[in-house]
Amino acid sequence: MPGDSPTKTVPTLRPELPDCGVYLHWPAEGESWIHPEDVATVRQLIPSRRVLRRLHWDGRYYQLQYGRHRMRVRPTLWTRVEGVDLEVGEQVELLSKMGKNDAGIYRIAEIAFLPQVQQVVYYLQRGDLRMNHPFRREDLRPLHVRHRLRSDFYKFEPPGFDRSADIELLDVGDLEADDER
Repeated sequence: MPGDSPTKTVPTLRPELPDCGVYLHWPAEGESWIHPEDVATVRQLIPSRRVLRRLHWDGRYYQLQYGRHRMRVRPTLWTRVEGVDLEVGEQVELLSKMGKNDAGIYRIAEIAFLPQVQQVVYYLQRGDLRMNHPFRREDLRPLHVRHRLRSDFYKFEPPGFDRSADIELLDVGDLEADDER
C-alpha cells in the first residue's frame, strides 16, 4: 500500500564465540534440540545454574563445554553470562583478602550463576576436599595466562603496487631481439 514502508529482512546474527551462558529452565519441549549422541550428558547438566561455554557453531548445532563434558545442541533460549574467563578444572590461586580466605592453590570444581544477584561464583576444591563456600572472580587469580587471538580481529590488506605514481621506469629494450643474435 502507498505510504507503507517496505518490509526489511533482518539477517540472523550468530554470537561471537566463545561465549558463556546458563540454562536455568529446560529450553524446549522434548529432546529434538539435542544431538542424539549427547542426550544423556545434556540431561545430566541442564537445567541448572552451571555456566556452560559455547565454543563452536557447525551450521546446525552449537558445541557446549562444561569442564570435561561436551555436548551439541541446536539454538535455544539461554541466559547469557558475561565476564567468565576461567574454566572448570583450571588451577587458580585463592587470594587471602586480608585473611578472609584460606589462601592457596585450588582447582575450579564448579562455575555457577546466581540469578537472584546476577553474579557468577566459583566453587573450589583441593584434592578430594571441595569447599562449599562460593567465591567471586576477584578472589581468584589464574595460574596460567591464556592468550586468545581472534583470527578475524585484524583485517590486513595485501600490499599492492600503484602504477599511477610518478615513477621512473627502467627501459630494458627488446629482450627477445637480443636473444636471437
